[in-house]
Amino acid sequence: MATKTLSYHLHTLFLFTKSDVKTLIPPVTLFAVAAAPSCSFLRLQHITLWLWVHALQLGLANQTLPRAITEDALNHPDRPIPAGRISISAARALRWAMIPLCLLLSAAYGPRTMLASLGSSLFMLVYNEGGGADGHWFIRNTLNAVGYSFAEAGATLVACTCLSRISGSTVCHAVALSAGIILTTIHTQDFKDVQGDAATGRVTLPIAYPALSRVSTALFLIAWSWGVSRTWRLDDVMAAFMGVLAFVVGVRFVAWTDMRADKVSFYCYNVWLCAAYMLPAYHRLHLAL
Repeated sequence: MATKTLSYHLHTLFLFTKSDVKTLIPPVTLFAVAAAPSCSFLRLQHITLWLWVHALQLGLANQTLPRAITEDALNHPDRPIPAGRISISAARALRWAMIPLCLLLSAAYGPRTMLASLGSSLFMLVYNEGGGADGHWFIRNTLNAVGYSFAEAGATLVACTCLSRISGSTVCHAVALSAGIILTTIHTQDFKDVQGDAATGRVTLPIAYPALSRVSTALFLIAWSWGVSRTWRLDDVMAAFMGVLAFVVGVRFVAWTDMRADKVSFYCYNVWLCAAYMLPAYHRLHLAL
């Protein structure tokens, strides 16, 4: 009985992070491994745990808001609160308890990792309770870029086995490029949620500019592929691969516009994002050879 109860609660926690497990943890983990000057295979479990705990804090912060509960009833009925797996009061108590828990975990990796965790918590506060998620689409995209930067910085610190080497320009360039990419393309996650967002009054870029947002997505993906190719000095084959992948993903967003297609396109976008995040490692390997 105790094992069954524990399994039930662990599954409930997983459901709070289910969407982020697929779209946040893989690309940021790859980013950390690629950007860290020194990293070992054993650090992967540390990176994954650190990101998942912070993803849990993010999921709780987002899904316990009144407008999110209404939206999830339409878009995500399998999430813990609309599914009746946990009460709203218990979820909100857990949401605030996650802040010190995340800081405590981060303390094991040093003060700079704690600062990244604190920055992530402040981002979540502004984005959720502060109303940033319901503000102008540009503010929302900007906050997402800031949130990803904190997550990437923290994950890279966790990944690095020699913190004295982490001040290199490669890490700074990687974080800056990522922030720009997220700022201009993160709205790809909103295409599939247009119906729910409109029902709750949120004005995302796909709602404000339905056609333009899709065309701009394709153009930004191609432009960023050129930008990362230049920054990391890719050879012609790898640069062509990034360009073709960006073109294919961009065409998907423009040509197929129903909800199901947008979900698939968003997964394809994350494949492109993961590829872009791995380029610092490719650049470092190329220099070593």
